[in-house]
Amino acid sequence: MVCAAVLACGMAGTASAAQGLEGDTDNPVTPAPAVSRPATEHCTVSLADKFPSNGPDGASQLFSGTLAPPSACAGPWAKVVLDETVTVSGRQYDRIGDLTIGGTEVYWGTTEEPSGEGHKAITYHFDKDLTPYSALLRKPQPFKGGIVNFQSSIYTGNYMQTATLTYYRADRAHPAPQVADAVAGFPHQDANPGQGTVHFALSALPRNITRAYLEVTLEGGACDEQWFDDVPDDVAAKYPAAGLCGHGPFREANAALDGTPVAGVQTFPHIYSGGIVPTLWRPIVAIDTFSLHSELVDVTPFVGRLVDGASHDLSFTVPNIGGSWSISPTLLLYTDHGAATTSGALVKSEVAPVAAQYTAERPITGGVNATVTANRDDVTTGYVDTSAGRVYTRVERTRAFLNSDDMTGNGLVQHVAQTDSGQQTSVSTMDGRVRSADRHSYSYPITVDDSAANYVDDQNFQLTGSVEMTQVLHDETGDGRSWHTTAASDEWLKSSGVLGRTNGVNTESDGSAQTAYSGFDDSRRPYFHYLAANHGLFTADKASG
Repeated sequence: MVCAAVLACGMAGTASAAQGLEGDTDNPVTPAPAVSRPATEHCTVSLADKFPSNGPDGASQLFSGTLAPPSACAGPWAKVVLDETVTVSGRQYDRIGDLTIGGTEVYWGTTEEPSGEGHKAITYHFDKDLTPYSALLRKPQPFKGGIVNFQSSIYTGNYMQTATLTYYRADRAHPAPQVADAVAGFPHQDANPGQGTVHFALSALPRNITRAYLEVTLEGGACDEQWFDDVPDDVAAKYPAAGLCGHGPFREANAALDGTPVAGVQTFPHIYSGGIVPTLWRPIVAIDTFSLHSELVDVTPFVGRLVDGASHDLSFTVPNIGGSWSISPTLLLYTDHGAATTSGALVKSEVAPVAAQYTAERPITGGVNATVTANRDDVTTGYVDTSAGRVYTRVERTRAFLNSDDMTGNGLVQHVAQTDSGQQTSVSTMDGRVRSADRHSYSYPITVDDSAANYVDDQNFQLTGSVEMTQVLHDETGDGRSWHTTAASDEWLKSSGVLGRTNGVNTESDGSAQTAYSGFDDSRRPYFHYLAANHGLFTADKASG
């Protein structure tokens, strides 16, 4: 542990490390701002120091221990930040990494693939604001984390991980933010085609909850790793030699509490560093590759059930599931500081168990187009009797999804254009007057072109691909009639790549990309960052804010 006064307040992490990187051929970066650090005394606790993902025998291993709040920074905290630095060399696939504290999954992400044998090691850094989990960090907790990696005589890469948690003490100029009073989380569970529903047991929850939010992280694997280019089953059957994944491109996790539908939880179309064509992601990676984006659902209308002292079943079902899905849920609970117990009831629940979907197919020159649409328009309402009075909360959630997929070249060439957008609006009232109103909007458009028309086998092929993806997030608060922005970001990426191999020898390997982030950082300060790369070299790096 290190405890010291901060001498300067600045940006740190992946984004700032990109400054001046023109010519760097290996270390991956993204344009998003790093977590800001308050200028207060802080203490850093080490979770892992150059910890290898694989032991001397090649077996995968995780780091673990007990995490306790440092005595010199016992809290309250203005911020708590996870920092992780990873170094890897050799040849390896992209892998999954996570961190659980007290059984709650507080981080979930994937890795960068190294550059191959004969290339220098790559090093990358990411950070995550763990302040929302402060209630979990106030007492000693077991922790376990790391990268689940598999080695062989061919795939030799061993990920070396250094992970720290830094506690920034609150002071008058940097007060502790309002965070959940209790955190109830779980290790992830995996849904699969044989079992598309997973269950989490809720028990021993606080009896005086006033507000509740469900944070969900979703990650697809196998045939659902790139779920947005999955095709309807009859189209997959039309081109059996292409090995297309079926069940169509629409995915969500349908959450339910004791069998009552709660919400359809969407997910950002993450792409991992080996996805589609690996050279797409050298050295600029796709959006949120290293720390997957989670979704937040307001489940306050269900508080009346959560405070009854009984155990409850929280389930998630993935319809149309064609591969594995890792599901990691966490409840963030706010409690009544003036009462030991609260009570309430669910008044209205108009949530479709499965989103309304429609599929249309038509012939096009050289192939077929499949267009899939899905929509949601869900409403839940409930009340909580608090020490201040009865509070009603109404949550409206909408979603509009469209995926158009042109398949040609006997199914080996695809052009996918997908739009996915939605909004969650929460309004709480007491005695007919608005107490709080929040609105979150998202838009996740993505366009993918890929061709395996010249694929023979894994030693003789040519793969080409291009991706355009965007993540737009907008948070507002108000009185139900007028709104003002509290957070906004617009991150986009355009990338293209080619990879060719003849008789096991790479004959083509090239790519180019540009990406930018604009909006606000986590301190609500304007921030802009643009990056561009070509032939594996950074050609532009411009930032302001």
